[in-house]
Amino acid sequence: MKYLSFLPSSLAISLTMAAGNADAEIDYQRLVWDKNPAHQAVIGFNQTGSSEKVMVNYGYSTDESSWLSQGVSNTEVFDLTFKSSFVRLTDLTENSPVYYRICEENNCGERMWFKTAPVDESSFVMLAGGDTRTGWQTRRLGNKLLAKIRPLFILHGGDYTGENNAIQMQEFLNGWKLTFSKDVIDGIDYQRIYPLVPTHGNHEDKDYKTLCRVFGVDFNADGICNTDDTYGAFNISPLLRVYTLNSQYQKSGWSKEGEEQAKWLDHDMSVNGDKVSWRFAQYHKPFFPHLKEKGENPQLFSWWANTFYKHGLNIAFESDTHLNKVTHAVKPSGNTFEITTSGGTIYAGEGSWGADARSLDKTYEWTLDAVSIQQFKILTVTKDKVEMRTAQFDQNSTVISAKQRAVDPIILPKGVNWWSAKGFGKVLTLTRNDEGLSILNVSPN
Repeated sequence: MKYLSFLPSSLAISLTMAAGNADAEIDYQRLVWDKNPAHQAVIGFNQTGSSEKVMVNYGYSTDESSWLSQGVSNTEVFDLTFKSSFVRLTDLTENSPVYYRICEENNCGERMWFKTAPVDESSFVMLAGGDTRTGWQTRRLGNKLLAKIRPLFILHGGDYTGENNAIQMQEFLNGWKLTFSKDVIDGIDYQRIYPLVPTHGNHEDKDYKTLCRVFGVDFNADGICNTDDTYGAFNISPLLRVYTLNSQYQKSGWSKEGEEQAKWLDHDMSVNGDKVSWRFAQYHKPFFPHLKEKGENPQLFSWWANTFYKHGLNIAFESDTHLNKVTHAVKPSGNTFEITTSGGTIYAGEGSWGADARSLDKTYEWTLDAVSIQQFKILTVTKDKVEMRTAQFDQNSTVISAKQRAVDPIILPKGVNWWSAKGFGKVLTLTRNDEGLSILNVSPN
């Protein structure tokens, strides 16, 4: 609408939004965090039926006449045909709702909103899971449960699809729409979209640029989509630093990248790790899978285990095996772990957010409990403790409303099918020792 160019930008945006009756031809929306989530976010989408110029119009209230506008930062092509556009919003206000619409020249898409991270020690709820590549019906149940819980953000441990191709990625993103929470704000229909932090899994090996091509991550902030965008770290707030690692660098031909990642991890944890209360990591392949057919991963153990312990990693989220496990607090001992009651790292996982749960046939002396179920982890993070729960997928829980979440940042729905660890209960509570390592306090509940 070129005739609007002489108007003030906010008014031009408002009139452009009202100009057409049809929605913009936009699909497969996703929102990603890769750095500074109090002030930045990446909005990804695909134009499915047009090639018109696209803008993201956004603001901090539902009054669209006050909104700003941001153009596309970059476009990437996955599997030759799946072309995605990414808009990087910067200078956002911390701990605030951000309302937005993706607009083509004459029409705007559906109304969406998300919340930026806090910069103080406000508590929050987060989600960690992985392996959504199969079991689509169960995956969708998990997605619907996510929308009911309303976490601040999501850690995804990789293996989004089986074949890592355009058709299956479209199906994954279609299912991802079920994670959006439906809200009515100021009498207007909105959907809340939740920030995703993606991980490279073995089913992404056919394209080591999947994370930046599909999700728009730029972990190293160089503006280039390449294999370096498979690992990085950032603070959610003063409470938490999240590390995303690429466990597939242990494969033949990637040893140089794996060694570089290991050096980067040790350096970053030594410089930035003690600036927050808690430190979590996510990666795909477990050090010690709880399944005989899955080989152990001594290369990963040698790269990371001592670094985790030395720098006070509290929880490592692992995927790949398609079952559920939680360990005691452990520390490295030779080529394996030993239980410690004075402070260590908890290892949780192992995937099964949709992927059919495999039969558990292997445990270790430091396994707290493990079982063959489909699940993801829900964590409430506060300054002094972390509570970890394991959610199984059904449709029986209540729904947290936008108002309830705004009033209470760590409230959880009633009726969730929480897994109960044998002899330990549904909630694992972590506190810290003087070095910041996890002390596991478990009481039946």
